[in-house]
Amino acid sequence: MRENKVALNEEAELIEEPSERLIAWMKVIILASLVVLGARQYIFEPVEVHGKSMMPTFEENDRIILMKISEIEHSDMIVFKVAEDRNYLKRVVGIPGDVVEMNNDHLYINGIETDEPYLEQNRKVAEQLGFSQLTEDFAAVTVPAGYYFVMGDNRLNSVDSRMLGFIKGDNILGEVKFRLSPVDHLGPVK
Repeated sequence: MRENKVALNEEAELIEEPSERLIAWMKVIILASLVVLGARQYIFEPVEVHGKSMMPTFEENDRIILMKISEIEHSDMIVFKVAEDRNYLKRVVGIPGDVVEMNNDHLYINGIETDEPYLEQNRKVAEQLGFSQLTEDFAAVTVPAGYYFVMGDNRLNSVDSRMLGFIKGDNILGEVKFRLSPVDHLGPVK
């Protein structure tokens, strides 16, 4: 009988007051909310794609995740601010110090021809539409320190560095790392 009393007393000590449990859960919820908000502010951000300049890589209404802490390199896809209410999604073609040139539909970075396999489908479409090349030629330009040269994958329908000029590094919101939707394309972005 004495053993049962001890066991009951131990169980009684484990039972918390409902108000204590509620306070503990509120602390957990508040802490989790602060972590998520902080991460969204400084580490990642979900974004919805609008426009056709990156087709077929990204379609209208695709949902993607931007990483805000990333070193930008060639072929990375970035979102950058153009105006107060406008952000663009483009592919990085030139990083600071690069010499970028387009000649006869071939991209040259620092004098070396660069393969762009992500353009194959758009090249076929351009041919079907009667265009002799997907991207118009432009003379060699040197990307200044702190700036980037970007182009859309849908070169016939893209407002990019060819029109906007160099993109200031401070205006980059993040690098596209992951696609959330459509579900059949869910996963890391290449």
